[in-house]
Amino acid sequence: MSGPLVGNGRINDAVCSAVKENRLPHAILIEGDKGTGRHTLAHFIASAAVCTAEIKPCGVCSSCRLAKAGTHPDIYFTAPEDGKKNISVAQVRSLRNEAYVKPHIASCRVFLIDMADTMNEQSQNALLKVLEEPPGNTFFLLIAESKAALLDTILSRCTVLSLSVPEYGEAEEYILKNHKYPEQQVKSALSDFGGNIGRTLEALNGAKTKTASAAEEFTKHFLSGSDAGMLKTTAEFEKNRVDAALFIKELKTCVAKAAKENYRNLLTAKMLLNFYNELSGFEESLNTNINLSLLFCSLVCKATELSK
Repeated sequence: MSGPLVGNGRINDAVCSAVKENRLPHAILIEGDKGTGRHTLAHFIASAAVCTAEIKPCGVCSSCRLAKAGTHPDIYFTAPEDGKKNISVAQVRSLRNEAYVKPHIASCRVFLIDMADTMNEQSQNALLKVLEEPPGNTFFLLIAESKAALLDTILSRCTVLSLSVPEYGEAEEYILKNHKYPEQQVKSALSDFGGNIGRTLEALNGAKTKTASAAEEFTKHFLSGSDAGMLKTTAEFEKNRVDAALFIKELKTCVAKAAKENYRNLLTAKMLLNFYNELSGFEESLNTNINLSLLFCSLVCKATELSK
């Protein structure tokens, strides 16, 4: 069994061994940036837990097919409700009650909690009660970008699997083998996204990344002279250096495009070009250990200065 992930060999081997020997931990936290395979790994484990074949997950038994379709009655999904940013304590209590219901068709029940790091302290404490004394034949899979937002009491009861992006060569080989994209296009996209396969495929598939949308939004705020709007737009990129670099790269593209579109308005075009020239310096700063909050504060200050 080769495992579900590209790279992360140690985790691949450990998970495959645990599945083969039927010794999966009752609670697993999978953390990592978006696109590193968190959901791929979680669904692999969930499928293996409910699979009825000797070699798990087989992918062809009825349980595996239901798991793949997202309709298996013994795999319970929890995530923030539509329009909400957090998993509520009511949702966790509902999950906790479900944990004591016997499996419907499988030999166990799996509770998959996506965006587990959005639970507040009250919600986490509600979950802790069932993690401390889990019913027999239940598995809990928590997915988060970072374990830092979770209580130590939750972490102490979970096996933590921290995913990272694979080596460039592994990522490139995987994409070229499984997707029909030109090699140079793949190389360029992987470089842009720091080897992150999920984000690279999202970009190659033509999905509009959040950095592109944010760059367009920032440019509009720059043109209107809204420093508050610019600060709000950059706030989400203060925790991830890869996203920060992508945002500034997209911003350069947007600013250059805006300058071209405003070529008849000399003052606006000049203002945009001056700002474009300043952005290279901020790109270079990212190669140092500069604090991202400080970087974006300086960026907005410079933009505000130039837009007056």
